[in-house]
Amino acid sequence: MSVASEFRMLISTLALGLILAGCSTISAKPESQSIKMLIGQHNLAHCQFLGDITGASPVNKITGEHPSYPNRLISARNDLRNEAHKLGGNTVHIRRTSNTGRFDLPGMDKKITIEGRVYFCEDS
Repeated sequence: MSVASEFRMLISTLALGLILAGCSTISAKPESQSIKMLIGQHNLAHCQFLGDITGASPVNKITGEHPSYPNRLISARNDLRNEAHKLGGNTVHIRRTSNTGRFDLPGMDKKITIEGRVYFCEDS
């Protein structure tokens, strides 16, 4: 194989790696996977409020494309859990979700945002 061919192969491999890295979803850190997610009415009087947070699905920074709907939803939830962990919480009460692209229609912004309140609950 010539040097030029090896160089082209290296460039192609690097480009593919960057594209795949841009398509990745947000993962929940191991320490944030046990954070409880609540929806609806809950009595959180026994919990300490720590702050408001937002989790959002990513966009591929290289191509501008969005991951599939299930991957966007998982990413937004994982981002919310990671943010809760940063504040020291073990419970998130989801207050609002925004889904601008449930269906993969061309030209639509396809972002999922989840807003919540973080708590530390003793008996969680």
